[in-house]
This record gives sequence, C-alpha cells and structure tokens, in this order.
Amino acid sequence: MRTGPGLARGGCRVLKWMALFGVVFAAGAGSASAQITVSPGRTVVEGQVMVVEVTVKHRTLNMQTRFQMEVEVGRDAGGDATTIGRVNGLTEAENEDFEFGVSGTRIWDYTLAATTETMTRTNKREFFIYTWSDTDAEDEQIVMTFSFGADHSGNNVGHDGQPLTAPAPVRIRIEDSEEQTFEWEEPSGGAASPKEGTAATRTIRIDPAPGPQGMTWNVAFSVNEAGYTLDAGAANLGASNAQTHTVTITPPDNDGDRDADTIELSAFLGGTNDLLPGLDGPLEITFADVHALPEADKIEAQAYEDREGDAVGVTTTEADSVAEGGEPVHVRVTIDRGTNGYPMGEKLIVRPQPVDPAQRADYRIEPNSIEVPTGNGKRHADFVLYARPDDDVGAETLELNLVTTGEKAANGPGEVVGTFSIDVVDATTPLIAPAAQAAAEAAVMAAMGGGPLNPGDSFTVDTNDLFNWAPAAVDAAFAASVRGAAASARVSGETVTVEAKEAGDAAVTVTATGTARGSSAVSTSQTVANTASVTFDVQVVLADLAITLSGPENVNVVEGGQPARVTATANRAVTKDTTVRLSATGGDAVPGDYSVGNVVIEAGDDMGSTLLTATADDEAERSETLTLRGVFVDDESGEDGQTVNSLTFNLWDAAVPALPVAAQLLLAALLAVGGCRRYLRRR
Repeated sequence: MRTGPGLARGGCRVLKWMALFGVVFAAGAGSASAQITVSPGRTVVEGQVMVVEVTVKHRTLNMQTRFQMEVEVGRDAGGDATTIGRVNGLTEAENEDFEFGVSGTRIWDYTLAATTETMTRTNKREFFIYTWSDTDAEDEQIVMTFSFGADHSGNNVGHDGQPLTAPAPVRIRIEDSEEQTFEWEEPSGGAASPKEGTAATRTIRIDPAPGPQGMTWNVAFSVNEAGYTLDAGAANLGASNAQTHTVTITPPDNDGDRDADTIELSAFLGGTNDLLPGLDGPLEITFADVHALPEADKIEAQAYEDREGDAVGVTTTEADSVAEGGEPVHVRVTIDRGTNGYPMGEKLIVRPQPVDPAQRADYRIEPNSIEVPTGNGKRHADFVLYARPDDDVGAETLELNLVTTGEKAANGPGEVVGTFSIDVVDATTPLIAPAAQAAAEAAVMAAMGGGPLNPGDSFTVDTNDLFNWAPAAVDAAFAASVRGAAASARVSGETVTVEAKEAGDAAVTVTATGTARGSSAVSTSQTVANTASVTFDVQVVLADLAITLSGPENVNVVEGGQPARVTATANRAVTKDTTVRLSATGGDAVPGDYSVGNVVIEAGDDMGSTLLTATADDEAERSETLTLRGVFVDDESGEDGQTVNSLTFNLWDAAVPALPVAAQLLLAALLAVGGCRRYLRRR
C-alpha cells in the first residue's frame, strides 16, 4: 500500500512501467525454435495503467510460421491467490478493480514468413492493464496467463519440430493508494468515565471502512492491570464485512486502594507482538475508584459563635476568633462529596490535628472526631472549639489540619487533609514589655557607636531604653546572657555592660522580670506575663595593628642625667607580646653617645615604654641630635610593620667648659623645670 496518483475510469493518461526485470521462457527444449520474453513491472499503483511487453524471438527455415498466443488477465480461479494473500497480505482483485480487453483476454495473431535460410526474427507486442480506484484500502493481486493456439497448418511447433511452450503465469500486485489502519473509537456519555465495579466497553474499527473483503485480520487483545478481565482475548475483523469489534473490560468491585487505575488495552496482530497498523501504543483507560476520598479543596470549615438550641449544625453568627479562657466557638466541617457521593456508601471520619504540635495545649475540642454522613453533594458535621490560656502573651493564630479518612478499612487506607484556622484573642496585660523595636535598636546602635567593636572595647545600655514598665507598680530585675564567644555581658542595676572579647559575632539577650507591688496591682492568668526579653547582635572585628611612638615634652637628655621615657601606644590591645624595635634614623649622635632598649607591649595591653639615656664620658662635646623610629611585628600576620612617626632628642654634654655662666644657669633651670613636671606627672 502506498500513496500515489489516481486515474479515473476512462482517463487518457498512461503510465508505462519499464521492466524491473525480464523473465525469459524457452519454447521447447534443447535447441529451441522460439523464445518468448514477458517484461512487466511486478507492481502497479491503484488507478494507474500497467504496460506489459511480450517479446517473441523465433527461428524460421523454409516454412511459414503462424500461430496464436492468448493472453488473459484475471483472478486466480484456482484459489492460489487466497494462499498468497495469507502470506503476503494480498487478496484477489475484484472484477471491477481492473480491465484487460472486453472479456479479460487478448489474442496475438503471430505470423512469420518462410525463408530460404535459417534466420532469427523478433517481434514485440504491448498489452495494457487498467486498474481502478476502490474504497477497501487493501493491496490486491491479479494473474496474467499465456497459452498458444494452433498455427494455420494445425500445428503448434517450431521449425525444428519442438512444440511451443507458453510462459508461466505472472502475478501482479496492485498497491492501494490508501493505507489500511485501525483506530479506537472515542467513547461518549457514561462510557467516557468508567468506574470501579462497572464494566466498560471500547470499540476498535478499520479505517477507512469498509475493510478488506476476502481477507481476515486476526486480532488479539490484552490488558495489563491485575484484576481486570476481558470478555474475549481475540477477534476476527474484515471477514464477512465485520468492520468493528467491541471489547468489554470488567474491573474489580473493590481493589482496596482508593486510587483510580489507569489500564492499558492493547490490540495485536494475532500470533505476534506487533500492534495493529495505525495504533501508536496501548489504549489508556482510567477507571475511577468508587471508594476514593474527596480532594483536599472539597473540605471546608467555618466557626460560629453559637447554635440555635441543641440542633447540631444549626448555627447563627459567624466567628473570626475565639478568646482564651472564654466562650467556645462551634465549627462546622463541610465536605462536598460530589454527584457520585464518593466514597460510596461510606461515612467520612474527620479528626482535627494541630499543624504545629506545640499548639496542642492551646485548645481542646469536643468531640475529638466527627462523622460526615453519606450521600451526594455537601454534607456537614460540627465540633466545639475551646481556647485554653497558654504561656504566650498577645494574639496568635490556631491552625488545624482536618485529617479525613473513610470509616471502612476494607475499602483501603489513605487520608486527605483539609485546613482550618482561627485567631485566638489574648487579653492578658504584661507587667513588663519590650520597647518598640525601632527605639530599642536606636539605643543599642548609639551605645555601640554605630559600627563593629575591637577586642577590648565595651559599651553600656540603659534598660529603660529597652523595656517599658510602670515603676510605681512593678519592680523590674534584669539579667543578661550571651550566645557566642565574641563578647560578654553583665548587668548592674539598670545598666547593661557589653565587652568585646575576640573577633566574631555574638547575640546578647537582656531578660527583664517584673514583680507586681501588692497582689491587686496586676491581675493575670498567664505564667509568663511578667517576663520579656530583647536580643541584639554584637560584631567584633580585629582591626589592623597600628603603633604610635611618643616621648616626654622635654626632649633634652643630659649625659649622666635623667633618662627620657619613650612610649609605644597601639590602637587596640595586642593579642600576644609585641616588640617595637627602636633604631636611629637621623642626627649626628653615634651609638656610643646614647643607649635605648626596645619597647615590649604585653599581650592584652595597648601600651609599653623604654628609657633613652645619654652616655657620660670624659670628653667635652657640643650638643648632638638623635632621631629614633620604631619597627614592630604585627601580632596577627607576623609581618613587619612601621610606626607612622619618629622622635627627635637633643643629647647634652654637662662637662662642656665653654658654656657661658648665663647659659649654664638657663640649662640648669630648664632641667629643673623638666624634672618638676615629671615629678608632678608621676604623682
């Protein structure tokens, strides 16, 4: 079968099929007197014309050869086509499917004149087979046969006395321009929605219809789901004009899983694993489970303030909240069971459960579970909800899962969950409460200076900026705790002191506890109404180490006199002992003129010092200058760093004789003033 151009009956277009291969048939045996060659194409597309060429190659000698060859095209009357059809998918062509002459027979009156010598003569003849389009979408077969009649002398022989032999029949395939396929019909009405416990049907049909005549399609059916059965596993299509077949699928009455089943119905060629032509795969059919639970969005609940009388489900005013320790609310659960009332014939059990297990102590309900009755459409059941006083101050929301199951275990496990929420009103007045978040945050940031702290830094916060209470009626006590090693905290009275310890993050929590003055000052039913807390984060960073050198105001150092103190000050406490090495970088003093040691800042400190001394000698020298700078090793990185400043001193020789008396008196006065200032500073 294939798609090709059609040719209407009576059309003038002729498609000449060139020989795909030639078949040579010998006339006689041994030294043949004639050879007859038939050169048809072996297939023709339905609606087109096939040209069959017959060639006779005949040897003649001293006699005239004249004979008739009859060519006939028709169905294989011997039934051989039926056998071939079973093997190759072909059936016999109907008489209206083709035309070859008036009666299906053509006569070739063949004559060769006598010659005086042996000669070979060749003659050719073309025969036309017309095929017509039909509606059966099947490939068909016709048969071309050949036979000889007597020559004019009454003999059917060649020049050598051997009889002429007709070629064997030639079978020709008519390819249908349409493809024979199968398809499942779309179900409608109730058949489109099959369900558990009720048989369903599906029909397969030949397309296009009608199907092949005289040809049978043996079809085998199967279903892949356990518990599902078919009325018959096989059927024959195409025979006796059977163009369709309806399959009945019977599902189980109850498979015990409450889930819909999607089964696969397959149609195979009998005896094979091949699907019928045109089918891309098995037919999927979904059977609804009549014991299936409703979807979650079909479960709703509404709270009401009261009920009229004792009639269950008869309610009045809707309620959006319930008060702790106050009157309960009545909650109506509504489940839409649909037009089928699934699960059929079975009550639904609803058990309210808290979404957050921590809220289990916040409420109680009566009864603990309710039964939603059977039937179609929306069905109802009620429970009563009480809000218990709890340890939380302020309003909250109670959320319940409405866990819904079927009452009959035999119909299968499973559950579906709806939701219900209601606000819980808390009228408790706390003794002490946190300040507004913005105000508390502003107070903490102002105390910290608005940025990270260095190890060793500290700040204080007043608890009055963190909490609100009535000092006239409530006594407040405070405590502090820290999560993380970066900082520590302590409370003294109403002041919180936070100290940075090491690089990192810490969370400081200040807890306030209020105590009422007198039993009637504050009335509360909550156990923690007198407690509040404020938590804030502290970030500690280790700044890059920087050290500055400083010296005395009097930069004059006299040989053998009072030494000068050189101090190194760090921008933060060092984490380990840090040495500042001092060296001369300017001036005209030489190493023998002075002595000075390195400065050591001990771990945990931010300051260290050493002494600069002018060396006494017997030589009379003029005054000299000395400039010192310091180099230190960073306590974290271990790399050398350099101080940002240097110090310059004057070194004096007390033995210089050329110094005028007035100058000596002035020098003595300066030294005396410097000593006095150092004395006062030390005090």
